[in-house]
Amino acid sequence: MPWQIITNLEFPSVEILEFLENLEFLDEKSIAKNLANLQRTFIAHNAKTGEYFAARALFCHKSIYYFFDGKKFDGKKFKISKNKNELLKGIKKELDLSALSEYLSFMSAKKSFFKSVFELRAGEYLCYKNGKLKKGIFDSLKDVGILDCDEKNLEFLKSRILSTLEKQISLYHSQNPCALLSGGLDSSLLTALFARQSKQKVQAFNLAFLDAPHYDESEFARAAADFIGCKLHSVNLAKKDFLDTFYASDFNAEPLADSASIALRFLCEKIASHGHSVAFSAEGADECFLGYDLYFRVLEFYRYDLARYPLISKDSEYLRRKALGLPIYGGFCEVFTRYQKELLFADCKDFSIDEPILAYQNNYKELRQMRYMDFRIASEGIVARKISAMSDLVEIKTPFFALAKLALSLENPSPNYKPKELLKSIAKEQGLLSDEIIYRKKKGLSTPFLEWVLKEMDASSEILKANKILGFSLFSEVFVRELERKARRGRFKQHLWSLLCFARWLDKHFG
Repeated sequence: MPWQIITNLEFPSVEILEFLENLEFLDEKSIAKNLANLQRTFIAHNAKTGEYFAARALFCHKSIYYFFDGKKFDGKKFKISKNKNELLKGIKKELDLSALSEYLSFMSAKKSFFKSVFELRAGEYLCYKNGKLKKGIFDSLKDVGILDCDEKNLEFLKSRILSTLEKQISLYHSQNPCALLSGGLDSSLLTALFARQSKQKVQAFNLAFLDAPHYDESEFARAAADFIGCKLHSVNLAKKDFLDTFYASDFNAEPLADSASIALRFLCEKIASHGHSVAFSAEGADECFLGYDLYFRVLEFYRYDLARYPLISKDSEYLRRKALGLPIYGGFCEVFTRYQKELLFADCKDFSIDEPILAYQNNYKELRQMRYMDFRIASEGIVARKISAMSDLVEIKTPFFALAKLALSLENPSPNYKPKELLKSIAKEQGLLSDEIIYRKKKGLSTPFLEWVLKEMDASSEILKANKILGFSLFSEVFVRELERKARRGRFKQHLWSLLCFARWLDKHFG
C-alpha cells in the first residue's frame, strides 16, 4: 500500500487509508463528503507518486504547517510538518509583516510571519502532487440550522450534552489522562464526569499563586476535588517561574500573546513529570454556553443605538463596525482596535492596516455570530495555538468543543436567559457537584503577568527595539510609552503584553 500516515494517529486509520487509495477518482465534493466527520488531523504521503495529502479537523488542536513557493530549497519547493520549528529547518527565514495586524487584533495570527510558510485552517484539506497544491474545505461551522432553546427541548439538550461529554472522555481512558481543575463550574463538571467513569482515582492539577493571593483560587479547586473524590496536585506558579518560562519560550515558533500559555506551559511540565501525557481541559464551555459577560454587553450594540464613545475605546470600534455592516463582536480575545493600530503605526505611514474581522463574516446574527467567531478562533486561532504549543509535553483534550455545532444551533436566548443554566442543571440533577461549586460566581483564570514583568524591565524600551531590528520606525515611541504608563495603572495591559511578546519573538528570529 503506497500511502502512509506520517503523523501519529490516536485511533485506527484503516478508513483513512482506504479513502486515500481512491483519492485519484474523487472530485472535490466527494473528498469533502468522505472527510465530513473527521475527528483527527493527519498528514499522509504516497512514496510511489510523491503525493502528499493532509486534513485538519475542527477542534482537534493539532496544527499542520507547510512551505510552498516557486523557489526551491534543498531541491524542493514543498515541505509539510505538524511542527513549525521542524518545518523552518532548511528554509531561509524571511519576515512577513502582513501578519502583524491580525496578531495585534487577536493575540495570534493564522497567517505566518515567515514568507511562504502557511498553516492549514481547521476544516481544510490540501493535496500536493506534481508541483501543484490544491486546497478545499470539508467541514465548516457555517449554515448550522436553528434549534429553539425552549422548555420542550431542555431535556433533549441536557441528555445530548451529557452523553457527548461522556463519550469524549471515554475515548482516552487507555492513555492515563488527568484533569485540569480550577474549581469553577466547567472544569469541576468535566472532572466529576471523568471520575464517575474512571476505575482509578483521578489525578487533577491546578495552578496556585501563593505570591499573588488575589489571583489564587486553589481553595476552590481543593473543595471541588474533595467533593469529587480525586487527588489534587496544586502547582504553585511564582514570579520567577513565570519569568523563566517566558524568557525561555519559543515553543510556538510564532508570536503568541496569551499569558495563559506561559502559565499552562509551566503546569504541563509538572503534569508530564508525573507521567501523564493527556489532560482534560474545560476550554470551550464558555463559548458553548455563553459564559462570558462580554457576549451580553456586545449584544446591546447589535440591538440598540448607543451613545458615542471615546475613539480610543473598544466601544467606539463596535459602533464603527455596526455603521459599516461588519461583524460587531471581535472575539473574547480581541485586543487592538483599528484606531489604536493607527496610533501605534503613526510614525510608519506606509504600513497597511487591514480589517481582520472580515475573515469571520457570516450569515449568523447577534449571539450566534459571536459564538461562530469564537469557535473559529478556538479551532484555528489563539486557543488552538496555545494547546498545540503544549503537545510536545501533554496532549490537552477539550471535550466541550464537541458540542460546538449543537451550541450554534441554539436560537438566541431570551433576555432573561442565564448563562450556563444547562450545565448547572446537569451538575445538580446528576449529583455531580455541590451547590457551592455549581452556584459560585465566575471569576476566570488570570495571572499577574504584567505586574511581574513590569517590575523586571523597561517594557517600552524592549518593544521599541523592534524598530532598530527592522531599520525603520514601525511603532510610535510616543504611543508605546503612553501604553506602558496606562498599563502600570491597570489599563491596556494586554496591548502592552502583545507588543512585548512580538518584540521578543522578532529579536529571537531576526535580531
